[in-house]
Amino acid sequence: MKRAMQIGAVLATLTAATAVSAAEHEVLILPDAYFPSVVYLDEGDTVKFTNLTGSEHNIISKHESWALGPIADQGSMTMVVEQGVQTTFYDANAISEEDGSFLVEGNLSFADAPLD
Repeated sequence: MKRAMQIGAVLATLTAATAVSAAEHEVLILPDAYFPSVVYLDEGDTVKFTNLTGSEHNIISKHESWALGPIADQGSMTMVVEQGVQTTFYDANAISEEDGSFLVEGNLSFADAPLD
């Protein structure tokens, strides 16, 4: 019985440590940019996109493998990031009239954040 309680305590500690290790990152959707434009994260972290543009926005990944939106002005949407997710994302509402390319781009990175 005592051993089962010890094992349960260890499992509870490991579970709590795993839950605490996930971080939440925030990306601000601005009229002509994302801030930050690159988010350094680990698998299982969440990214919260907050719209500060004055109008509704849709965020899509390269090749449209994932999408968030519409996100209302002053609204937010959150996603959990798993390894293998498409890491380049765009503002679906900001498209060049000249060539159809996206004008606003951001990136998720699983690399270590650079030190300043």
